[in-house]
Amino acid sequence: MASSTTAVLPKFGIGVFGGLNIPVVQQDQGNGTLFGVRGRLKVLPFAVFEPNATFGKFGDPDDIEGIDLGNGSDFNSFGLDVTLGGLPGVVAFKPFLVVGIGSYTTKNDMTKVDNSDVGYSVGLGVGLGFSPKFDIDVRGKAIIIPIDEGGSKKTINATVGLTYNIGAL
Repeated sequence: MASSTTAVLPKFGIGVFGGLNIPVVQQDQGNGTLFGVRGRLKVLPFAVFEPNATFGKFGDPDDIEGIDLGNGSDFNSFGLDVTLGGLPGVVAFKPFLVVGIGSYTTKNDMTKVDNSDVGYSVGLGVGLGFSPKFDIDVRGKAIIIPIDEGGSKKTINATVGLTYNIGAL
């Protein structure tokens, strides 16, 4: 009876991830790297909440016709993603959809530009539960950050992560 009770209770976990930060339609930034931490809380049979923190850097942009565009910006975010599918603690191949919202900050020391805005994200991923305690996931997430001057910053994060599933609450 105890095992059937724990099967329906929320599961939680903690994980780390790293990967590439790829700007889209932005000539003022180059490809960079990122890393982060995320929590996981299974709240519904098909949905997992993932509070997360990401830290990274865009790479130096290529000069355009002899114009020095400076160096890449720091990139940090704090947000909440929701994955639909890909449930934790299941030994299987698990595709999932991810949607999220967060506070995104970019800072460039050379140009003294410091932006902090709310943005949103959407993406796809696949998890591999190789034991009930550990999941590996690969995901791609498009991030759109509207900016005050009009328009938006767009980037794609491609990451690989490892999560330790702590178990039932």
